[in-house]
Amino acid sequence: MKMNEVIDRLLARVPRDVEWCKGEQYGAYNVVGNPEVTKVLYCVTPTPAVRTYMLRHGYQLLISHHPYLAGCPQFIAHTALDCGVGGLNDLWRDALGVQQAEHFDDTLGWSGAIAPVPFAALVDQCRAFAGDVIGQRWTAPGTDGMIRSVVICTGLGGMVVGEAAATGADCYILGENTRAPEDCGFKAVIEIGHTLSEWIGVRVFQELLGPLGIQVDGAPFAIDRFGNEICGSKARSYAGVF
Repeated sequence: MKMNEVIDRLLARVPRDVEWCKGEQYGAYNVVGNPEVTKVLYCVTPTPAVRTYMLRHGYQLLISHHPYLAGCPQFIAHTALDCGVGGLNDLWRDALGVQQAEHFDDTLGWSGAIAPVPFAALVDQCRAFAGDVIGQRWTAPGTDGMIRSVVICTGLGGMVVGEAAATGADCYILGENTRAPEDCGFKAVIEIGHTLSEWIGVRVFQELLGPLGIQVDGAPFAIDRFGNEICGSKARSYAGVF
C-alpha cells in the first residue's frame, strides 16, 4: 500500500477532532514522496534508539504516541489516540469491564462500576492486559480491599488526579502518578507505568493495517521509555531522553 493511502487511513482512524491537548503536533511528518509501505513500527516515545531500530529493521513508517519529532517518516497520534473511539482509554475500559462508563474530564478517561473484585485480583487483571504493573499499588488502611468502581487514565494521569477523584470511584488506574497514592483521594491506586499503559496502542494499528497486508510491530520496551515512567523515579527530568 502506498504511503499516502496509509496516512489517510490513519487520519480517519485517529481523528484530530477528539484530541485532548489542542494544538499539539499531530499527523504525518518527514514523509517524502509516496513509497510503498509494508512494515510499520509503533512506539509510545520516539527516542533516538527507537528511530535507529526502525531504520535498521526496514520499517517505512514510525507511528508514535508521543508528539516528538524523530527525523524519519512518522505519524503522531498522542491524545487523539487516548481519547478517540476505540482508543487507549476505551481499550482499558473494555478490558476491565467498566459498566455505565462516563468520561471524567470531557473526553479524557473513563469512570464507572466494575464487578466487585479484590484489589490484588484487579492488579493481576491490569498486569495481564498491559504486560506488567511497575508502579505504586496501594489500598487505604482499614478498608475491605474490594474494588467496585474505577476511574482510568492512560499516560500521565497524575495531571488530572483531582478531576479523577471527584468521580468518587474506589480505585484510580493510571499510567504515571505525580504524588503519593495516599494523597490522591482514593480507596486504592494502581500505577501501571507510563509506557506500559499506552503500548497497547499497537493493537489499534494492527487491526487497522494488518488486514491490508502491512506488518505492524511494537518497539521493544527496552528502548521505548518515557522519562519517569512512574512517580518517585529518580529520572525527574526528560532532558537527554530525546
